Amino acid sequence: MHTVVLSNATWALGVLPAWGGRIAQLNADGLDVLLPINASQFDPLDWPRAGAYPLMPYSNRLRNARLKFADTEHVLPAHPAALPHTLHGVTHTQPWQVVGTGSDHLSIACDYQGEHWPWAFRAEQHFALDGARLHITLVLINLGQSPMPGGLGLHPYFQRHPGMRVHYRTGRDWQIDAQYLATGAYQEGTRDWSIEADGDEALAHYQSRWDGRLCVDYPNGHLRLQASQVLNHFVAFAPAGSPYLCLEPVSHLADAFNQPRDSWAETGTHELAAGQRLEATLEFTWQHR
Repeated sequence: MHTVVLSNATWALGVLPAWGGRIAQLNADGLDVLLPINASQFDPLDWPRAGAYPLMPYSNRLRNARLKFADTEHVLPAHPAALPHTLHGVTHTQPWQVVGTGSDHLSIACDYQGEHWPWAFRAEQHFALDGARLHITLVLINLGQSPMPGGLGLHPYFQRHPGMRVHYRTGRDWQIDAQYLATGAYQEGTRDWSIEADGDEALAHYQSRWDGRLCVDYPNGHLRLQASQVLNHFVAFAPAGSPYLCLEPVSHLADAFNQPRDSWAETGTHELAAGQRLEATLEFTWQHR
């Protein structure tokens, strides 16, 4: 396990390129923001529930491991943990390559062509430290010869800490069935959400019209996340009693690619022409209390 480490006076960031391009550790001012990865081995089908990983070329599930696009139905391998569906794209199961690094920045990339996606594509992650700010850029590029649906996001496992509180705002909350797929029903209206990390109840929300701002308050400081407009969907998930909160900025709803084209503006499907790129940025800012 080779960890690439970036650090400054505020941040300590560890990345595992060979383990699906994962963040292994994110520490701000001595506080573990993410639950650290402590595993000694990596199973791409049973990954550590810790750190953070990229969601490309899509997040969450494709129903029944089917992708219907441009009048063609593609059959994809289902994920053992989400049968009969797929789960979280493929890049977090693949080794990534370091393409650039320095004392305060890191760039990694993953080129994929295989059974888990009908098009060849390139995924990139760029990390940069700038004082109290951590910048992450996610990039998806269609390397195929025809248009493809695309999406991206980040799947972090925020570590629960006593006194920790999470705040964010969305405009739509989607109803979810027992298989963690949206039913099509939703509750409309701007709402401020607050999560207390001291609670241990199960949590599962698929949301959209997110304004891109996430605030996490701790007894010793404040973490602010600002995501770019393409990441206007949000997933909040945690099993009952878990030591983490999954607070996921994403570009689309689960199974969005299989929804009618006239719903894409709301469900978040992006169509990438051959050679086209989809890019999103996330800026984490730490303020000591």
